[in-house]
Amino acid sequence: MSTLLDRKVPPALRAVLDQDDNEGFTMALLTVTEQAFPHQALISVGEIVVLDEEHVRLATWPSSTTTRNMARTGRCALTAVVDGVSYTVLLALASHGELALPGTALTVVDGRVVEASADTAPYAVLESGIRFRLTDPASVLDRWVTTRRLLRELGPSVWSTRTTGDQAPP
Repeated sequence: MSTLLDRKVPPALRAVLDQDDNEGFTMALLTVTEQAFPHQALISVGEIVVLDEEHVRLATWPSSTTTRNMARTGRCALTAVVDGVSYTVLLALASHGELALPGTALTVVDGRVVEASADTAPYAVLESGIRFRLTDPASVLDRWVTTRRLLRELGPSVWSTRTTGDQAPP
């Protein structure tokens, strides 16, 4: 059963995303290809921060299919399972430039929640979503903490001057 939620990051999902060291938690980032097929990428808490209840910031690899799809459409969906509930958050996107990290750079986009929903089934318990185990936790967790700190330090969302609509600000 799907339930439409308030236009914000669901509190249970936000609580998980606020943890810098939440190893294993994975979200599906869904976009649409030029051929109109769905495209799935997997992201961790190391690549997303919640700026406030209506805005998130994502860091993605510049040459990825996901980054190209998001730039072309200005939209994506995030899905995750938290405490037996499958959440879907639809985002309108706007570019926030690049994030320089030691040895690499990431593309940064700001997302504004357009819709959020929760799915449950009265006849079943959803036990988990996608999970992973890091092969080198020390180096990855350090990178996550740095990436998330820098994403927050970029300041307010580019959406902060807009109050309505799902088209990217100029």
